[in-house]
Amino acid sequence: MRRHYSNNKITVFWDSDKCIGAGKCDVQLPRVFDPKRRPWVNLDAADAEVIKSVIDNCPSGALGYRIPGEKKSKAVTIKMIKDGPYKVTGKCRLINKRGEDVDTGDVFALCRCGASRAMPLCDGSHHRIGFRDKKPTPLAISALV
Repeated sequence: MRRHYSNNKITVFWDSDKCIGAGKCDVQLPRVFDPKRRPWVNLDAADAEVIKSVIDNCPSGALGYRIPGEKKSKAVTIKMIKDGPYKVTGKCRLINKRGEDVDTGDVFALCRCGASRAMPLCDGSHHRIGFRDKKPTPLAISALV
């Protein structure tokens, strides 16, 4: 389920189907992201730039944002998350083995550990199995589409 939270500086999107419960948002910015509070997102508790930086670190792509008047980049970026998935940011197509488009939105995470029950998408199973990078290799790919 996709929800949105807005004030006059930022709109935050949360897709519960993509959320892997990594806990990065509520650990990094608990005054904004508090899963025990309803609503769990309080955009007035921090500056929009701070909120953006936390959302940019969401490994699953469950959190996204839009800034009024800001244009989206046409670049597609794939970033390797240490001991986690590949985070894909930008508009691109993901096609399943049956040749069908998978609705991913503009940010999603691809499994690297092989244990996801939502293949090829990450479901957080890397936490459960204790997946660790054998030889950490920084990877970031960016391409204009």
